[in-house]
Amino acid sequence: ELKLRLNAPNPTQVVNHLSEARVALMFLEHGAKVTMRDSPDLKIEWLGATFYAEVKHFRRTEEDELNEKAMRRTPGEFVLLEDTSPGGRRSYEQISDVARKKKSQYIDGAINILVIDSSKSGYMDLAEAMARSAAAEFDEEVGKAPHDLALRRLHGIMLISSWGSIGWNSRNVGFEITRCGFQKMSLSLFQAFQSIGQGLG
Repeated sequence: ELKLRLNAPNPTQVVNHLSEARVALMFLEHGAKVTMRDSPDLKIEWLGATFYAEVKHFRRTEEDELNEKAMRRTPGEFVLLEDTSPGGRRSYEQISDVARKKKSQYIDGAINILVIDSSKSGYMDLAEAMARSAAAEFDEEVGKAPHDLALRRLHGIMLISSWGSIGWNSRNVGFEITRCGFQKMSLSLFQAFQSIGQGLG
């Protein structure tokens, strides 16, 4: 609440903090203890593990609006959609770009994940595949910078592509580990991350 009040004159920051709050609530609903911080955004204690989450909101664009209108006009038919990728970067590449830019936020010696809270229509129903592709792209880019140790503090990428009624869960969540992290994530924590996307937990 204090963060929201302090940033009330800045609508962009308010939206960012709302994203952090939504992610915090998601983990709280699964029995975690969550502390909101400045950097990284969240400290999460869950299933005997402590980890940190940096949250990034992907905003809807004018192209997203056009795509949704086109799909509503022609349900069940092939629709030519507008490109929503800035600078010609594919969606999973954009996520990888953010993961690398956020490297200063990751805590050394701890488990860190990046959570993308997306309002973009192009990510709906593709969260799991998108998270997997983004993690693979991130690992490939890290391999090109072997001496940049800060990048190896990231252990996973989570993508939340909808907060509406999709499937049999209230959100569409995908998670994938990165292969380059210094500290290995436990199997139980990895499976717990995946269970959120499956509507379990």
